[in-house]
Amino acid sequence: MPFLKQVSVSFMKNFSSFHRKLIWFLAFLIINNVLIMVFYWKSPHSAETFLNVSHWISLLVSTSILRILIKHTKSKRKPEIETCDFNQKDKYGKTGLSRSFSLELKNKLEYLMKTEKVYLVHNLKLDDIAQMLDVSRHHGSQVINENFGVSFYEYINSYRIEEVKKLLNSRNIHTKSISDIAYECGFNNRVSFYNAFRKVTRMTPKEFIAKRVA
Repeated sequence: MPFLKQVSVSFMKNFSSFHRKLIWFLAFLIINNVLIMVFYWKSPHSAETFLNVSHWISLLVSTSILRILIKHTKSKRKPEIETCDFNQKDKYGKTGLSRSFSLELKNKLEYLMKTEKVYLVHNLKLDDIAQMLDVSRHHGSQVINENFGVSFYEYINSYRIEEVKKLLNSRNIHTKSISDIAYECGFNNRVSFYNAFRKVTRMTPKEFIAKRVA
């Protein structure tokens, strides 16, 4: 028994939860196939029912293994986020958001903005960003404030304004109105767009166009 206990402890220590599941399922499949061969060898004429049941069991176990592998593959593709360590000395205040975790979230947020361009989504809210980062609303706001020194809407609007500026600098500017461009870049109304544009560029859209032409 001490030997079995030692084997069990070693098994739990040296294999992850994912690998332990696969090992158990594969062991079950092997045992099931051995039983099929033994039963068929002992009684080949009355083994049909047992074989049918065993085949269904093998199919079920194989499906379970496939699901585990697919789930594991998907989890590997997701950007890894470091778990908060409440014992770390570099955490901010009493929030439990460590510096390293904050930087991980910053990188993920920049990926969402620069690659996925989520700022183009109309009515984008802080709750939506927090959900994408898989953190609370409070931590989502904290990541933006601490890493970029601005509020959520200032951060989102800065990307929208840059997108507007790209379109205003394009040769096809005369085919679209300024309001259409603003809406295309994520703004919902003309007033909020003009206020954000002036705050970022220190000029109106028309002044920006005139400066480009000049």
